[in-house]
Amino acid sequence: MSGQPKYYFISLVLLLAVTLGACRKWLPEDLDYLSPKAGYTQKVFNPVLGRTTVYSRVFNTDNSTTPLSFRIVNVRLKSTGEITHDLEKMVPVWVWKKAYTGDEKSVAEIDAKRTQENHPVWEIREKSGDFILWNTADSTMLRQMPDPGYLFDVVVTNSGGTNTYKDISLAPMWQLPYSPAKDINPLTGQPMTEKYVNDTNQTVLIYNHPSVSNMIGDSTELPIINDSVRVLFRKTGNGSSVSFKFLNKDSVLMDPALFTKTQPLDSLIHGFNAKRSATAIRYDVAYPIPVVNFPTRWTTSDGSQANVSFAFDRKGFGGRTIRATLNFQFAIYQKGDWDVIFFFASDTPRFRDE
Repeated sequence: MSGQPKYYFISLVLLLAVTLGACRKWLPEDLDYLSPKAGYTQKVFNPVLGRTTVYSRVFNTDNSTTPLSFRIVNVRLKSTGEITHDLEKMVPVWVWKKAYTGDEKSVAEIDAKRTQENHPVWEIREKSGDFILWNTADSTMLRQMPDPGYLFDVVVTNSGGTNTYKDISLAPMWQLPYSPAKDINPLTGQPMTEKYVNDTNQTVLIYNHPSVSNMIGDSTELPIINDSVRVLFRKTGNGSSVSFKFLNKDSVLMDPALFTKTQPLDSLIHGFNAKRSATAIRYDVAYPIPVVNFPTRWTTSDGSQANVSFAFDRKGFGGRTIRATLNFQFAIYQKGDWDVIFFFASDTPRFRDE
């Protein structure tokens, strides 16, 4: 009899194990978990229109069971609270099917690696909660600053429940089709100006500038510094090309052949069908430039901008060879026929020997 309680206890444990195993699917711990502390770490977004901008890892799951499902609801104007469907507008965007390497030999080869799809201008990734503003969303489609923009809510669900995150703000800045864009006011789209506090109280335009070294003015014999060379972006058509041009101090086009030590044309930029004339160097290109944010021999080290360099040699006093260079890093986000113009506003460079 003394052993019966022991056997009874073992039998009870076995019975409980079988019962729990049979009912395990009904236990609360088998449901997905949605943490009440999960949420967005960023709730105010001010992307620049005309550029594909991805906001990744902005949602903290706080150990919630994944995958989660995300959707945008209740989009309204921040100024009035009026419901709007602006963020649902569809735009054509490039989506990559194969990886871009920087070794492609034509625009057609690049385009064969990507396809066009229609996406909402402001899109939420359904499984991660990341936000994307697509580059084809321009200033005609969305309200932009100084307008206060939009408020919206995000509903997040899994089988464990639903959370709603309210009053997320989107207030885009004006479309800037290229970078750097110091010459454009991001709040108005108008030319950027600056007022000098001096005797005349003069207001002057702001310009983009390249990096210049070892150049002197032909007439002044003074060093040509970065700020005295202006970079102008001009869209001349709706094709798919980029041209580099040079203006002397009198706004006359210079022959690019003067820059005798510029790298070979097929190494200057990832473009094709290079043509050098007496007034420009022109390429067929795929847009945007660069086509992806990926470092290649054509770009800056982080892959965000194209990197071009123009150079020439001249003999200085004493017969010493001087290498003069002009370097510029840039991006163009809007497809078209673009001119990138270097204007030597203070003085024309001296190309001749001393």
